[in-house]
Amino acid sequence: MAKKKNVGFPDQVAVYHSEEDGCWIAHSLRTDQIGTGARIVDALADLIRGMVAFLELASADKTINLFRDAPPEVQEIAKRSKALPGEIFEVAHKMATGQWPKEIEPDFKPNDEHASFWAEVPEGVCA
Repeated sequence: MAKKKNVGFPDQVAVYHSEEDGCWIAHSLRTDQIGTGARIVDALADLIRGMVAFLELASADKTINLFRDAPPEVQEIAKRSKALPGEIFEVAHKMATGQWPKEIEPDFKPNDEHASFWAEVPEGVCA
């Protein structure tokens, strides 16, 4: 079996709660892709799943432009946000890839529901 080529890239993600939508949003700063969920970890897992599908599509269709910066207002949210612990991103990655046990509900809650966070996405994590 051929080894899967690593087509991932480093990225940053802004994670914030949308009062309008009533959910958490994880927003890629380099691709303008989003994931949503009732919890921070769900939004990140949704973004990771979406990015994997997006990368596969872009790999198959060279006319798709992979990179498009997130809007300025999202970039601003990221600039004023606190760093998200890497462990939360790791749990989201395991959830997105089916490696997290379904019997355990990870529920990371910020002390302030209006808090926003940023996370580093290591190269290759969405490959």
